[in-house]
Amino acid sequence: MSEKKQNTSIHKKSSIEPEWIDLETDISEEFMAEEDWETEEEAVRESARGPKKAAPQGRSPKKAPPKKKKKGGINFHAILLILIALVFGVIAFKLIFWDKRQHQNSELENDTTLSFDTEALDSIVPLDATSGAKKEKDDDLRILFVGNGSLAENKESGTNLANIVREKTGATVYNCAISDSYMTAQNPTYKNSYPYDAFSFYYLCTLFTFGNTDTLSWAEKDLGGLPADVKESTDLLQSIDYSELDVLCIYYDGSDYLEQRVVKDEENENDPTTFCGALNAGIDLVKELLPDTRIIVMSPTYAYAVDKNGNYSSSFERNVLEEPLNFYVGMQSVTCIENNVSFVDNFYGSIYEEIAPQYLEDHIALNEKGHALLADRFLDALNKFHDYDF
Repeated sequence: MSEKKQNTSIHKKSSIEPEWIDLETDISEEFMAEEDWETEEEAVRESARGPKKAAPQGRSPKKAPPKKKKKGGINFHAILLILIALVFGVIAFKLIFWDKRQHQNSELENDTTLSFDTEALDSIVPLDATSGAKKEKDDDLRILFVGNGSLAENKESGTNLANIVREKTGATVYNCAISDSYMTAQNPTYKNSYPYDAFSFYYLCTLFTFGNTDTLSWAEKDLGGLPADVKESTDLLQSIDYSELDVLCIYYDGSDYLEQRVVKDEENENDPTTFCGALNAGIDLVKELLPDTRIIVMSPTYAYAVDKNGNYSSSFERNVLEEPLNFYVGMQSVTCIENNVSFVDNFYGSIYEEIAPQYLEDHIALNEKGHALLADRFLDALNKFHDYDF
């Protein structure tokens, strides 16, 4: 009897204990069966928050609502990269096509002024006399031209630049340009191996400012006599009354560029073997010894480089000649500004590349229209601060 009661009590005791449930195993199996219960990303988030609570018995776990796919938005990184590429593209374009100007007027024959981005480098200033006493103004305007090239050719022709100026102004004009001469001298001091240095700009200035005839005499001896045109010009230079001279016009064409003479020596700003040094040294002499004479410098016009086969090439390119002509003109303008003398830019402002064939006889020499155009440009500069009534 006692054993039966004992067994019964044991049975009752065991029957009232709750059945043990492995929550982790059961829930994980349910979750694996329901693939849409939550995304992998949501599972990671939930695990970080702590253990999940079991779903109540008899209920199915609710499915998470399907996530909406994000619509394609603006990719700011891509836009930034595109903008950077555009900036570098513009910079590259500017570098490649720098100074490749486009003319904006197709009627070139009627257009003698710049109509593209690069402006003429003209710098027109009045006489800056350093002496206290200025000569009295008279009715007779006296102008001296020195230079080379077309200015020195056909001096008796009515189409020569100097003669056009004489005709339009009624002035006394002295044309002392010398053919085959240069702005620069080939040697720093005169050498009999190259006597034409005596007719370069600086040496001519020594002749008519303080009467240096020694260099001229050496050249005459080494040449076996001066050529007729040279003698005519040098004799005229020595006959002028410089106390009455009003204007000195300096016009050398692109010959120095074609010979690739040095443009400038940074250590010697008066080096006569450099394009700017010769100009600077000559201007110094004129301003010191002829302070009442106004100086007007005319730059070279456009000129073509010529290769060994006689083919013309742009003077902006470096495939034939290394130093471009625009560099000579640019540095010449700086020299004039530093010396406070007038500068007429014929390279950009008169006969530039796009219209050059209409004003040049060949790669460098002016034709009749070229002389007329440069004469007008000179007269504009001459009359800017004066009323000569012409």
